[in-house]
Amino acid sequence: MLTENMNVNEYNINEEFMDVKKASYLSYLITFIMIIIYTAVYLLRYHYANIFAALFKSTFLLEFFILMLFAFLFLAAGLMAKAAILASFCDNKWQSLKFKVVRRIEKPYCSAAEPVKIKQYIAGVLAYILITAVIPYIIAFFTGDFMFVFSSFIPVVWVSGDILLLIKLLRKNSGDYIIDFDCVLLYRIYSKR
Repeated sequence: MLTENMNVNEYNINEEFMDVKKASYLSYLITFIMIIIYTAVYLLRYHYANIFAALFKSTFLLEFFILMLFAFLFLAAGLMAKAAILASFCDNKWQSLKFKVVRRIEKPYCSAAEPVKIKQYIAGVLAYILITAVIPYIIAFFTGDFMFVFSSFIPVVWVSGDILLLIKLLRKNSGDYIIDFDCVLLYRIYSKR
């Protein structure tokens, strides 16, 4: 469904935005909560001495750098999964997608240039969150080395804005349409009258 073909008289159009400062604070809060949860779950199975052993070893920076390269691979995979899901619901498929770097947080981002149903958009966002931030933590958890867990904290920062958007969209009617321009900061909701 392209915006040019939409009969605007049939829809209530709501532009929703969030102040950059407020979005940043909420993203930091989400990141902090997820890091606490990740660490608490780790401590349920492993001893806290593993944390100090990982953080104070001489090869800390080298290991962190190598693990961050893998985190970027998960970021790319998550972004492509989100893009594939969104493209499958767009009329013009891959031509309807926009890839950019969100300047305020220097994070790659993918969005559809035409409205998609909120439930379809949620599916794309969920795939992105799971692949980018949850799967690396699950892998890290089962290795038992806190260095892996520590490096899985960075992807949480990348997805915190998407988690915030997901929380906001879960309160919307899943049959409505969404087009986003700048992640959680600016998006438009098309509601049937």
